[in-house]
Amino acid sequence: MPTSQKRPAKPSGIRAPKQERSQRSFELVLDTALELLAEQGFQGFSLTEVSRRSKVSVGAIYTRVDGKDDVLRAAQERFQEQFSADQRELLRADRWEGKPLADLLPALIEGFARLLERRGKVLGAFMQLGAVDETVARVGKVGYFDLRDRFTALVLARRDEIRHPDPERAVGSCFVTVYATLARAMALDVAAEAAEAAGGDGGLSALVEDLGGMTLSFLCFDRSSGS
Repeated sequence: MPTSQKRPAKPSGIRAPKQERSQRSFELVLDTALELLAEQGFQGFSLTEVSRRSKVSVGAIYTRVDGKDDVLRAAQERFQEQFSADQRELLRADRWEGKPLADLLPALIEGFARLLERRGKVLGAFMQLGAVDETVARVGKVGYFDLRDRFTALVLARRDEIRHPDPERAVGSCFVTVYATLARAMALDVAAEAAEAAGGDGGLSALVEDLGGMTLSFLCFDRSSGS
């Protein structure tokens, strides 16, 4: 993990396209950037490789941006839109209408784990990049808090089934625990080499099942009666 000081947030260096073809080419550059991040993380990211894969010249890329940082930040915005759309679909209230908490919570955790399996490599790259880039960190935090708020609102809609004396705090703690545990289990917060050293997901299915059981027990345990 880089230990250098964070690069300060700055206004976007992305310039508006002069024609529609230029916009399509830049979108291809961003899609290619996300593919490269999924494969190699941000440490292995280069505009030269993005250019080679996308067949958009480096010169053409530089007509739209000032450098690699701008491409990474634009790619993150594109990724965050896609990731947020997936999250909204998972956490749609009408999708879970009529589901009791005992069914809802384990299913939500499993759904989120599967979403991280699909999107986690790119998310992890931006999590690591956020440690040195304030702009990336800020966008990531906005996405994180949006996910937290949607998750807690959906679970708190079953407030009458929660026995914890402070439901808001308890549900918030459940979210933090689930998110942090899954992110660490999938090694999203470490470089690719460290993730490989940690091994594959192995018992991810068992971990997801246990998280569902633990969070449900935490929310539904009756402290007044000890049961």
